[in-house]
Amino acid sequence: MRQKKYFGYNELGDISRSLKAVKYARRGNTTGEIECFITGKLRKDTSEERVRQDVARRLVEEYGYEEGDVNIEFPIKMGKNKKRADIVIFSENGKHVQENIYIIAEIKSTDIKPSDRKEGIGQLKSYVAACPNSLFALWLGNESLAFKVVEGKGKRILLQVPDVPKRGEKLPFRNPQGTRLFLL
Repeated sequence: MRQKKYFGYNELGDISRSLKAVKYARRGNTTGEIECFITGKLRKDTSEERVRQDVARRLVEEYGYEEGDVNIEFPIKMGKNKKRADIVIFSENGKHVQENIYIIAEIKSTDIKPSDRKEGIGQLKSYVAACPNSLFALWLGNESLAFKVVEGKGKRILLQVPDVPKRGEKLPFRNPQGTRLFLL
């Protein structure tokens, strides 16, 4: 029986193997660019971009999200500044504005650890803090981590969960022993 793949924990597997089979990603080996699965635009071919394209493809093809509800490099207003979240998924039938972001995904190359000061989970937490209606978050680097955003004692907390829900799916959440909590 084939093992089901999830975004959570380390179950994304060896991303480099799966990328060899990605049909949409390359437009010639010498261009140094890959085609974005969502927008069709050419992007610089980096290891981080290949991971982002694979995640975007899986969110649509395996998790059932509509391409129109997935946005690449969406600008998040953070105080006076704007930073770009790698992938956001908007609530169904909602305007594509920051207040309607349902899932935020931060993608890193496979050599970046969640504890990295500049590129780690802290960056994802800042996006979630700026999007008060977001319910789930993904961080993918040398680990694949999925989170549910929960309210607790007046604070928003990232609760590590096995995976983000598929489109229309409701997941039961409890805090199993050993689950990590991340305060925003």
